Amino acid sequence: MGTDFGAWSLVPPLVAVTLALKTRRVLISLLGGVTVAMLILLHTQPWMTPFAVLDRATAVASDPGNLQLIAFSMLIGSLLQLIRAGRGFDAFNTLIQRRVGLASKRLTFGMTYGFGVALFLETWSNVLITGSTLSGLYDRLGISRERMAYFIHTVAINAVALIVINSWGAYYIGLLRAQDIANPLGFVISAVPYTLYCWVSLALVAFVMASGFTIGPMRESTPRPVDEEEMHDDMDAACPSVRPRLIYLIVPVITLIAVVIGTMWVTGDGHIAGGDGTRAGLYGVGLSILVAVMVLKAGGAMTILAAEDHIVEGLRKFLDVSLLLIFALSLGTLCRDLGTGLYLSQIVQVTLPPFVIPALIFIVSACMSFATGTSYGTLAIMVPIVVPMAELTGLSAPLLFGAALSGSVFGNNTSPIADISIVTSKAADISVVDHVRTQLPYALIAATITVIGFLVLALATR
Repeated sequence: MGTDFGAWSLVPPLVAVTLALKTRRVLISLLGGVTVAMLILLHTQPWMTPFAVLDRATAVASDPGNLQLIAFSMLIGSLLQLIRAGRGFDAFNTLIQRRVGLASKRLTFGMTYGFGVALFLETWSNVLITGSTLSGLYDRLGISRERMAYFIHTVAINAVALIVINSWGAYYIGLLRAQDIANPLGFVISAVPYTLYCWVSLALVAFVMASGFTIGPMRESTPRPVDEEEMHDDMDAACPSVRPRLIYLIVPVITLIAVVIGTMWVTGDGHIAGGDGTRAGLYGVGLSILVAVMVLKAGGAMTILAAEDHIVEGLRKFLDVSLLLIFALSLGTLCRDLGTGLYLSQIVQVTLPPFVIPALIFIVSACMSFATGTSYGTLAIMVPIVVPMAELTGLSAPLLFGAALSGSVFGNNTSPIADISIVTSKAADISVVDHVRTQLPYALIAATITVIGFLVLALATR
């Protein structure tokens, strides 16, 4: 907009984060951040703020890409509701218990890690499928939902960021092409070893799973009580004729994964990394719902009219996620208009010893992504900075890109206004604030190790 808002550009995200931590009401907090941002933009006409907030939310929701994302967030609720009604998750849990008696922590943690890595194409479906499939096992083993949320969120976001044959990889390549990098895919692959935060976070999760290491607010988290008789009575009352069958889980999930892969291959002209991840997710969940209804109908689990009721119920349950997304995306666009990221990035441009720069890039990117809740937006700002900076300082360009990517992922892993934090809390059925506050100490440990690692790498690669 041609205006330099300076430090004022930091106020809206800080307001949103502070309100979220104090009130534990993320929707109100996001609305507060959006309102403050609009007040700053319209400081000469503050009375227009309420109307401008509505206009911005409407514009964000009507953007085709955002609308696909919002539709996916609601339809995934319908898919999960159909699988629950068909008792597909019950059948999975029963299978595990038959094979190993009472499912062990080692097996449950192994499946959590395996699902998180295997579903690397898209973060939302990753955490929703993993959380919905395994939550019953966590409850039976006496493991808190907060701990499960930390596991599924951290494994998902870091695996998706590192395995570049997905929409994230395509986004990296697009940003690097704009900087005239000759072989952007090769550049990204060479930068993967330098994405230290992702590697450290994945290693830390494995260590916590193996050792039971617990710090901070996670000590206060308690397991969810399981009343097996009540749980089955409730399900039988809702679906008296439904017998748990694994097919009601496996077929829709395989359909979702297959359609996502196929759509990304088609939209990427034969290259999965170049595909449209948002559209792939929407097509995948839409067709998965259709297949789930057909399988449930063929198995005699429910009628078409009953399936319609469950679809609507699923949409209703995930309506709050869609509202949160609209305001989270609105705040992100307002931070861009205010120049929040650009203001933070100026910190990188001070005169410092070259070996400090990778660590500083990580810290600035982490602050930016935490404040704005977006990895993509942070990378869009940082990549045009780090590529020429590598030429000026003589530092490795893949190293600096890895530092920027690491910081970008940190925000998506920790911010209460990040969409994946909201979706993870829904998958684990806990509040966003409880998820963030219990996970943050672990993320800060990983971030501290990452800073030290970048200092060492910068000295080693000079």
